[in-house]
Amino acid sequence: MSAPGGAERQSAAAAIDFLDQSTWGRLGRSRTLADVLPPWLALQCALIDGALDGAVVVEELPGRPEQALWPDDSDVSILGRALAAARSRRRGLVEENRIEGGYTLAYPIVLDDTAIGAVALRLDAAHTDDLQTAMRQLQWGIAWLRERVLADRLAGRLTADDTGRTVLDVLAVALEPEDFESSARAVATDLAERHGCERVAVGIRRDERTSIVAISHSAHFGRDMDLVRLLAEAMDEAIDQRSALSWPPPAASPRLTRAHGALAEAHGAANLLTLPLLLRDRWVGAVTLERRRDRPFEAGTAAALDATVAALAAVFEEKRLNSRPLPAKLAHGLAAEWRRFVGPDHAARKAVAAAAALLAFVFLVWFADYRVTADAVVEGREQRAVVVAFDGFLRTAPVRAGDRVAEGDLLAALDDRDLVLERLKWTTERQRRAFEYEKALADRNRTDTRIAANLMEQADAQIRLVEEQLQRARLTAPFAGLVVSGDHSQSIGAAVQRGQVLFEVAPAEGHRIALAVDETQIADLREGQQGRLVLAALPGESFPVEVTRLTPVAKAEEGRNLFRVEARPLGETAALRPGMRGAAKIEIERRRVLWIWTRGFLEWARLAVWRWSF
Repeated sequence: MSAPGGAERQSAAAAIDFLDQSTWGRLGRSRTLADVLPPWLALQCALIDGALDGAVVVEELPGRPEQALWPDDSDVSILGRALAAARSRRRGLVEENRIEGGYTLAYPIVLDDTAIGAVALRLDAAHTDDLQTAMRQLQWGIAWLRERVLADRLAGRLTADDTGRTVLDVLAVALEPEDFESSARAVATDLAERHGCERVAVGIRRDERTSIVAISHSAHFGRDMDLVRLLAEAMDEAIDQRSALSWPPPAASPRLTRAHGALAEAHGAANLLTLPLLLRDRWVGAVTLERRRDRPFEAGTAAALDATVAALAAVFEEKRLNSRPLPAKLAHGLAAEWRRFVGPDHAARKAVAAAAALLAFVFLVWFADYRVTADAVVEGREQRAVVVAFDGFLRTAPVRAGDRVAEGDLLAALDDRDLVLERLKWTTERQRRAFEYEKALADRNRTDTRIAANLMEQADAQIRLVEEQLQRARLTAPFAGLVVSGDHSQSIGAAVQRGQVLFEVAPAEGHRIALAVDETQIADLREGQQGRLVLAALPGESFPVEVTRLTPVAKAEEGRNLFRVEARPLGETAALRPGMRGAAKIEIERRRVLWIWTRGFLEWARLAVWRWSF
């Protein structure tokens, strides 16, 4: 009885050894955590006597759990509760199975003070004597598994760092050239050298078709080449399917790769990889890479290339847009604004556009009176200057500017004492000459008579001259009116000179308005046009005026050329006084308000264009 039992135990041990060898081989060939967990759990269950079944759950990354069962058809109801309890308590536990018998062992997998998983085993009742040994074996196995997760994370970080550095290097290559085609050619050449590719092509999507813009190591290439056509078709194939495509295609791949196959067959490319360029929600192009037969694209290389191409999409599109001519940029900008305007959202933009359209319509139908505005001064229609007739001294000046005078009223008088003496002198001289004339006449001396007569005439002339000067010593008002200038009340006794203007007198009735019109508006004025005048002294009143004269002479004032235009007031003018200043507006005609507001700018622009035109 004993011999057969020993043979069975030896056969079972040999079977376990064979199983252990194959399981260890699977464990050694595993590359991912999902491939590691099944052989690892099988080895743990084989090393622990009496293990009926087991389960393991590990989160390599948060939210991405990997799990395995042994055997595959195990009931996970009891093991699931044990796994959850071990993870929540973060310590090992042993529970007795009262119904089925035996025990359940569970232990958490703790990494960086966080329970990232747990392992649970069920032991039959015949092997429950040494639970401590089973738990220790489970802890040793979990330690190996924890180190494997750490190694995978470190490898992932190193790979991500390498990919990030590669992306930054390629972006630097793409950003250095100024124009788009040079940037694409530099990137294609860099990717070919960096990843050992025979050829790299960059294409841009235009009008639902892809155009090849750059091929590695080729500064120029024909647009109608067979290679260029096949590359464009391969890129279209990837973009249309919204997915990266490779040749040879993976087993059971649902993607179509007919264009890739044609490219490989025509130009001997054994391994192809096409990565579309996705920018936000649209596909802007693609990159196709070619390798020799002995260098397929591994998963890590494909992932790194995908990350690089994803980063290049924005750079390529930005450089393409900036390299376009100005009319194309303008058309694209207008089209984009139109899409935003007619599309959803952008309520504020639409409200502004609607307001602008309404304002433009209002300006098209809104007409108003176009007026020429100018500074104005009230002047007398006739203005006389009262001047000094001879050199002398001022004796009296009873009036000053602002006084009303009647015709003949005394304005000023000069000191005439010297003139009175002069008249007395010549009067006496005439009497003496008259006595000499009578004596010569009595003596019948014709010569003396004639001389005396001439001297008498000379004395009469001097007397008349002095009397005329005596009359001019009184300066009187030439007509009834208003003294508009002159105040000599503080200059009595002062010397005056011949021709000096002492006063200016304007008639009380009858005025004219002097307008200073800018040269840009003088062409709009005509004689007979009417307007309104507002004076600073009378801001609450306006006076109708009519243009009577346009002078062709301009004068410079405050950096502008101004023409003098004369107008006459219409209606009541009793309130007007010469010298009053204000502003006048002459009505021209009715025109659009928009033209009135922009007239100055339009005239300046027209003159500037004419000045700089050929």
